[in-house]
This record gives sequence, C-alpha cells and structure tokens, in this order.
Amino acid sequence: MNKKEKYHHGGLKNKLIEDVLLAIKNNTLEKYSIRESARLMGVSAAAPYNHYKDKKELVDSALLFSRKSFLKFLSDKLDDKDLHTQKLISLGKNYLSFADKNPKLFIFMFTFTNEDNVSDNYYIDIYNLFYEVISTSFDTDNFRSRISLNTAVYAAWSMVHGIASLIANRSIEKSEIKGYIEGKLFDELSAIWAVGVSKPPKYRL
Repeated sequence: MNKKEKYHHGGLKNKLIEDVLLAIKNNTLEKYSIRESARLMGVSAAAPYNHYKDKKELVDSALLFSRKSFLKFLSDKLDDKDLHTQKLISLGKNYLSFADKNPKLFIFMFTFTNEDNVSDNYYIDIYNLFYEVISTSFDTDNFRSRISLNTAVYAAWSMVHGIASLIANRSIEKSEIKGYIEGKLFDELSAIWAVGVSKPPKYRL
C-alpha cells in the first residue's frame, strides 16, 4: 500500500491531527493550512474534507485528542503499588513532567476555546482523577472541620496546575523545574497542602 492509498484508507484523519499538534508545538498553528498538509501528504486538496469540514473542526478534534492523551498519560503512570500519599505525589509530579516536556501542547489544552462548546468532560475527568487518589489515600476524618473532600481536591489540583502553568510558560528557572519534578520542592508543596487540609496536631503536656 503506497502512502496515498494508506491515507485514503483511514490514516489521513489521524495524520491531519498529528500535523496540527506539530504546528502547536512549533507555534505555527495560525499559519497551518489543510491544503498544504494535503499537498505534502500527496493527497488531493479535497481529501481532508472527507473527515473535517474546516480547519476549526480539525483543531477541535486535535484538542480532544490531546486532552484524552494527557488523561491517559496521568492514569497510566499511577502505580497501585504506591503507598497512600505517594500516589498523590506521583500524580502531581507526572502532571508537572508533562507540562515540562510538552509546554506548547499543555498551554493549548487549557487555553484553547472550543466555540461550539463540545463537552468532552475534560475538567471533570481530571477532577475525578485527583478525587480518586485523595479519597482512597487519605483519611478524610482527619481533615479540618471546614475542609470538605471537594475543597481538598480542588486545592491539590489548583496547586499542581499552577506550578505546571509556570513550568509550561517557562516562568521559573530550569533548576526549579527539576526540583519540583525530581527533587524536594514538590515535597514542600505537598506539605503545604497537607497542613492546610489536616486537623492541627493535639499536643499533650
């Protein structure tokens, strides 16, 4: 099967998404042309429109694809053998690692607006991932009386996402990025979250 036949038998749809994601990584999405992609792939200018009605629909599909890939990356990296709090640390560090290795894609996933409001439950799925890890790894009876599980989940997610955004935008030094992903800086962040949601210790004289 030659390249043209391969693309006409289904590979074209996926290849177009790959091209859009490459354009995002290279910061050339605005200049991206479906017609030019078709030319480089050796297919007719009309062929891509059998799958996507226009560039906007193609970019929306690339958005959904990248979001699903990110969620799968986070889920696959979780190890059932990790003990309790280590699961949350692993989830957080993997979140930061993705942002570091795929900065343009990370920014795209969280800032691009789907004007048609096509819901892919993206934010709900991320929330649920943090919820599952926290609810199964921590004793919620030890949370402060005013702290619900819902609040604890949002607090953890927002802290991790905030650092991830700084990493993706290269707003912090490389040494700090490494410290959060591989070193003790993330442990400090985890400690801040734990102190914030946990009941204060009871001291005996």
